Amino acid sequence: MVPDLTKRSDLAELMDDPACPEVMLLRTIRQFASINRLVARYRTILTRWILADMIRQPDRSYHLLDMGAGGCDIDAWLLHAARRRGLKLRITACDLDSRIIRYARSTYGHIDGLAIRHLDLLAARPNEAVDYIFANHFLHHLPRESILRLLDRWQPCVNRCMVFSDLERNRLAYLGYSALSLFYPGSFARYDGLLSIRRGFSFPELEDLARQARPGMPFRVHRLRPGRLVLHIEGAASRNPGRGTDNGA
Repeated sequence: MVPDLTKRSDLAELMDDPACPEVMLLRTIRQFASINRLVARYRTILTRWILADMIRQPDRSYHLLDMGAGGCDIDAWLLHAARRRGLKLRITACDLDSRIIRYARSTYGHIDGLAIRHLDLLAARPNEAVDYIFANHFLHHLPRESILRLLDRWQPCVNRCMVFSDLERNRLAYLGYSALSLFYPGSFARYDGLLSIRRGFSFPELEDLARQARPGMPFRVHRLRPGRLVLHIEGAASRNPGRGTDNGA
């Protein structure tokens, strides 16, 4: 049965509880790495908006901040993809849960160019500009006011662009993940994944959040299948300003 998806849910995900069992939490993080490879399309997104931008000036060095990085599997892939293209990239990966930080450091802490930090991005103030900000499945964890504060605080500190990939709240996405999640037992992956879709966004909602966060901020919302919205925000030094929407697949 599909729940009411007309409005964003405000129920908390189990893995966002600091007291949730660590064994279940880390099993979920490992399973989400597999799920991301199947449906998150992060390789397409990072290639299209980050790597393609870097390759315009291939001789310079770049710095990316990953918000809500989780297990850092995506960061590991991006660093490898950048080096394969001869690009110089370093990543600061941030997460709020110290248990996830420990897991990420034990799994990927050896990778050159990857710094893994325990950081509350809503409370922290940027101390240096970065070229890119990226986040996969991060915004839906936040209430509206926190999203507005986050975008307003960090956008002026970004030179190139911000890319937020998140979930589109619709019936097809919910039914599809209901089936997929049956293959990931013994964790929070099914409950939290379905709740994540309920906490996700409609196309107009994400547009409205970007407009409200910083009036006049250049942005574009893209729809990617299956069930994905990408908010692309131009940075302060971007050479290609513009705003609008994109319904393309």
